[in-house]
Amino acid sequence: MSKGTLLAGVLVAAVGLGAGGVALATQTANSASATGAPGVAFEKGHPGPRGPKGPGKLAEGVTLVVGVVKSVENGKLVVTKDGGGEASLTTDSSTKFRGGELSGLKQGQRVTVRVKDGKALGVAVASAHASGTVTGVDGDKATLIERSGLQVALDLSGVSEKPKNGDLVVVTGTVSDGKTIKVEKVRQLPK
Repeated sequence: MSKGTLLAGVLVAAVGLGAGGVALATQTANSASATGAPGVAFEKGHPGPRGPKGPGKLAEGVTLVVGVVKSVENGKLVVTKDGGGEASLTTDSSTKFRGGELSGLKQGQRVTVRVKDGKALGVAVASAHASGTVTGVDGDKATLIERSGLQVALDLSGVSEKPKNGDLVVVTGTVSDGKTIKVEKVRQLPK
């Protein structure tokens, strides 16, 4: 087989694949618009991935409340919402809690709550993550400089092995005051 014949075969295959890809993309776009889900093709009546509303969608009448726990009592959860205001929500045995028991919630923890008609359907404690270089270690306090240059205050009282100045790390924990990560886990990264 000559180089010219091989090149011609490759060009024909590329044009054929390109045309087929355009036809497939057109068919997918037409199917998607028929179901009201742009960019995703499902047969009419198909519920879509992860429920009738698709990924990241909430069921009808369900909203999210994001903020900090003000108080939690038997049957009642009060959240100070990001942006101001409070949400007083009822809880019961059907309220789902990711990561433990609802009774384990503490004042000051950041949460995301799925709510319908004033009832907490599900509560998740927000986890904070940051990565960068540790600087200014002083006992249980340190600063992390992220790749972008942003500085993050760290509370290291919850970890036994504390990072040192210059360590490149990924930290995971919770934020209670809106600016300091109370570190629960530290992972060293190679330099």
